[in-house]
Amino acid sequence: MARRVRRGRRRGGAGKILFVLFLLLIAGAAAFVYLSPKFERVPPQIQAPKMLAANGSTPFRFTVIDNQNIKSVKVVLSSGGKEVPIYSQNFMLPSRKQTIEVKLPPEILKSKIDKWNIAIIAKDSSLWKIFGNSAVYKGQLIIDNTPPQVNLVAASTYILQGGSGLVIFEARDSNLKTVYVDVGSAKFKPVKYKKDGVYATLFAWPFKQESFNLTIVAIDSANNITKYPVNLDKVHKKYRVSKIRATDKFINGKISDLARTVPEYASITDKVKKFRAVNELMRKANEDYIHSLSKAVTPFKGSWDIKPFKPLKGAKRVSDFGAKRFYYYNDPNNIISTSYHVGYDFASVKHDNIYSSNSGVVVSTKLNGIYGNMPLIDHGFGLYTLYGHCSTVLVSKGQKVTPGQLIAKTGTTGLALGDHLHFGILVQGVEVFPLEWMKKKWIKEHITDVFKKADKVLGVQ
Repeated sequence: MARRVRRGRRRGGAGKILFVLFLLLIAGAAAFVYLSPKFERVPPQIQAPKMLAANGSTPFRFTVIDNQNIKSVKVVLSSGGKEVPIYSQNFMLPSRKQTIEVKLPPEILKSKIDKWNIAIIAKDSSLWKIFGNSAVYKGQLIIDNTPPQVNLVAASTYILQGGSGLVIFEARDSNLKTVYVDVGSAKFKPVKYKKDGVYATLFAWPFKQESFNLTIVAIDSANNITKYPVNLDKVHKKYRVSKIRATDKFINGKISDLARTVPEYASITDKVKKFRAVNELMRKANEDYIHSLSKAVTPFKGSWDIKPFKPLKGAKRVSDFGAKRFYYYNDPNNIISTSYHVGYDFASVKHDNIYSSNSGVVVSTKLNGIYGNMPLIDHGFGLYTLYGHCSTVLVSKGQKVTPGQLIAKTGTTGLALGDHLHFGILVQGVEVFPLEWMKKKWIKEHITDVFKKADKVLGVQ
């Protein structure tokens, strides 16, 4: 009897082991399902605005993103109980992101319905729930074949090559997406002005651009585009061209000092290569930095009042804006580098006082390569002033300045041989002819009077 009891106990023990193994197997399978990417449980993301818009020729777009693989996407329109599938795609190749364009079929375009409910259904390739994870976007689709309306309100009467101007216009559309002013090599962002649908912007004719055409561009959410040309009298200007000798003293002095501040230039021993590195590569990096900081457009409330800029009292202009400089080494025919001078140089006495002529906000006081210590001030409406080669900077980043405030002192920092001020003006990141902004008459005719004319047309103050 005792032996039978022991065998029974053994069978019971073996059963328990098998049961535990079975549980472990089940747990392992569950863990595999839980942890395996094939059974992931994250649904796709559908990136689309709440209101979509399309026209007869331009498709509408949306993006689907999944953490593993997108399996299929379907788009269905519905209105008044009627459903119309307009897109269906199964993706055979692995893809985690798909930007999808859907062109409206003739059936939809011929209907008299201009507002549809839209559903976008996206599924991934997960084995979770057998059929995978799914996401549904629900919104509205507007069919819009009418381009925005654009009308000119007021503008500067002429533009100088390298100069600036002001344009005020209306751009109206119930689904307006973007509006800008295009001059060819640059685009200018307008700000809202006093009435809904009215915009204003400063613009510029880049001095290296030979031709000039100003076009107001308005685009709605359905990608209908209106291009409105504005005819201005154009005044071409020939900018100075000069040859400058790159002496050994200059290269071994200022150029070498600046080259040592950049590791990849510091190791250059060849004099000509070192000069090019500073005059061209460093210059470009420094100007890219300036452009990046001066592209922003700070809106103004009510009105924008600007006075002539006079940064240095009683100073003499010693270098012009827009001058093209050819540098030669030893032989005048041995041109080794070229650059453009994009400001005015003013000289007075050593460490002379520099003033801000208008209110603004300091956006940078950084030591900026060839420009040395360089306060950069945002005066609003996309207008910026730059003060290069300063010995001392008396303002800090983010500080508000007032008209007549002392902001810095002249010096020789950066690529400057003698004590002077490099004064630059930029409109939305484009260097412009400073002399215009230093003249009371020009500001009145091209800025103040344009605002007054627009206010009269709009019936506002």
